[in-house]
Amino acid sequence: MRLSAIIVIYQPEITELIKNIAGVINAVDQLILYQNSSIADQLIFYEAYLNLPHKDKITFLGTGDNVGIATALNMGVKWSLENDYTHILTLDQDSYFEPGVLTSYKLLISQQNDDRIGVFGINPVCGNSFLFEVADQVLEVTDTITSGSIFPLNIFNECGLFMDELFIDAVDYEFCYRISKRNGYKTLVFTSILLQHKVGYVTKTRWGFKTDNYSAFRTYFIVRNHIIMWKRYPEIFPRTYKIVLIKTHIIGRIIKVFLAENDKQKKTKAIIIGLIHGLKGRLGYYNVN
Repeated sequence: MRLSAIIVIYQPEITELIKNIAGVINAVDQLILYQNSSIADQLIFYEAYLNLPHKDKITFLGTGDNVGIATALNMGVKWSLENDYTHILTLDQDSYFEPGVLTSYKLLISQQNDDRIGVFGINPVCGNSFLFEVADQVLEVTDTITSGSIFPLNIFNECGLFMDELFIDAVDYEFCYRISKRNGYKTLVFTSILLQHKVGYVTKTRWGFKTDNYSAFRTYFIVRNHIIMWKRYPEIFPRTYKIVLIKTHIIGRIIKVFLAENDKQKKTKAIIIGLIHGLKGRLGYYNVN
């Protein structure tokens, strides 16, 4: 395996980003930092960055303009194909592997002999919560999150790139559904491979419940893109996701925004417009004003 990795960066917390880089730099052949906001100058003069090993493995791409998750990932895929890598690891800026985990992950992938595997995924850990029971299991799933996933690069030549028009959310789901429906590829998850993963900006409210506290901008894409996934892949989009979309991202979120979040009018508007645009199938960039 000749492995590249890409971390898509947008206004990061530098200490978290350094932890992310440190968790992968020893186990990858090249690390791409894609700048959806400019970071190179801050990192180069940041003391922790200067003390990182293997800085020669780091490549900066992007101009600092926010082109969205999908387009940034696609740029990393194209660069990796042009430079003869065999696999690419995709990571969020605030997710990270503990030391040694990525090496174990690569070993498990090398033991898989099925050439119809399109995506390898991990078991995300959010606080003290695991998505899957931690065990030495390999599960075939409908989808897995972008962060921590490893893709054989030839899959992109056969099945196409990530869907630019989604911009942010559901980019991972759409790719997994598409390669399964059109090309018969599988998505596998290793439940023993743990990725420390952060979701939203979770805040405990005075009412006793927690809220993800996403911006209006992000809220719009969550609602719109999940509806588009439901319409586009109704037979694959899991029933549990449909329930979460309606109960959590639309009805529940409106209640939480009203009770406990700032920018109430803007976020409520984002949910409503996201719902309308999703039902109409509108794609591409949109900024809720």
